[in-house]
Amino acid sequence: MIYFVLPSITKEYGLTAAQAGLYTTIITISTAALAIPAMMWADKGGQGWRRKYRHLPMVLGYTLFTFLSGVNALSGTIGLLVLMQVLSHVFGGVAEPIEVASAAEWWSKGRRGLALGLHHTGFPWGGLIGGIVVSYILSRYGSENWRYAFLLFPIPVIVLFAAYWAYATPKRYDRLVSKVVSAGEGHPLTEDLADVSAVTQGGLGECVRNPNVGIMAVVSVIAVVGYYGISFWLPQYLAFVAHYNFAQAAAYGVLFTITGGLGQIFWGSVSDRIGRKLTLMIVFAWLAVGMWLFKYAGISLTALIAIQLLAGFAMNAPYTLVYAIAFDSTKAGTLGIAGALISAGIYIGGVGPYIIGGLISAGGGVGAAAGYDTALYFMAALMIFGLLVTAAFTRETTGWFRRHDRALVSRRACNLPER
Repeated sequence: MIYFVLPSITKEYGLTAAQAGLYTTIITISTAALAIPAMMWADKGGQGWRRKYRHLPMVLGYTLFTFLSGVNALSGTIGLLVLMQVLSHVFGGVAEPIEVASAAEWWSKGRRGLALGLHHTGFPWGGLIGGIVVSYILSRYGSENWRYAFLLFPIPVIVLFAAYWAYATPKRYDRLVSKVVSAGEGHPLTEDLADVSAVTQGGLGECVRNPNVGIMAVVSVIAVVGYYGISFWLPQYLAFVAHYNFAQAAAYGVLFTITGGLGQIFWGSVSDRIGRKLTLMIVFAWLAVGMWLFKYAGISLTALIAIQLLAGFAMNAPYTLVYAIAFDSTKAGTLGIAGALISAGIYIGGVGPYIIGGLISAGGGVGAAAGYDTALYFMAALMIFGLLVTAAFTRETTGWFRRHDRALVSRRACNLPER
């Protein structure tokens, strides 16, 4: 939500674009602070339905500190606000890979692309709902009351997590496994680990050395610099260059999330058929074009909507695919660690706002279009770089392209069969 209220925060604390980018980057990168060691701890709690027990304290943590971000006494200065948000994101950074691993373990491997695509629609469509809610709050109560958004956050979290907790039971999971296995799709968990409660020895090292995990973590950094970069870029551009009011900037700045969710389902499903690596390369090419087109977003509201919907169709898809490629390539008992590495990469990509803020400031500040254009060129080039890294240093895990894939690394190094 920090992105949705960023123009209000920028105004209240008198921040420059570079300062706003720096604070947003600190908050976002903090999400990766404990992701890997805490996920190793979470994996020891078991897989499948058992993950909810070590998921709960993480949910309580990020919900509490998000709420406290809206308390006047704890957000009276930018330093206190950043502290509350950092603590919230540290807990959220552990919850994220637990949630992704849980989603993967409730589906068969052959449908993992679709499964993670469906799961990750929560990211763009949650952002869409958040943008609409924040826009309503700002228009109803005034932009100076942006803290209300944080105070309301616990309500949906409590309702939704309580529903998940009630659903995730041994009986339901055993019934799921029985149906999946009887359909000939294999056990949802890695190999025969339904009752394993600890990761294999040396799992972290195995994952880092596996290109389909380690390189995917790097690729996730590249992808997310673009995502967080445009998430920072757009509301600032709309408020200070296109001159929309702050409520409109919050609402119009999340339109790309409409197709973001649809794209995740589409590209995730496509990856099950043609291959995850090939799909990721196509998505990076799509994003490069989309980032470049954003320079025309200020022409009209129609152009703004069209460009966001086009770019948004691929905006969230990389996260589905990098997780799926990593999960397809893990050794027994290391799925959670692989997910944590990807999550760490994703949130290290939170450096995007700092870079984009610096480029905007160098181009004349928040009110000058030149810096915004430079930032777009940088993000478009970065997407092309992500495509090249994926092509050269990873191997296809499934689908049609698996037979035709060539790279600088071997399939054995990626823990994949030669045929």
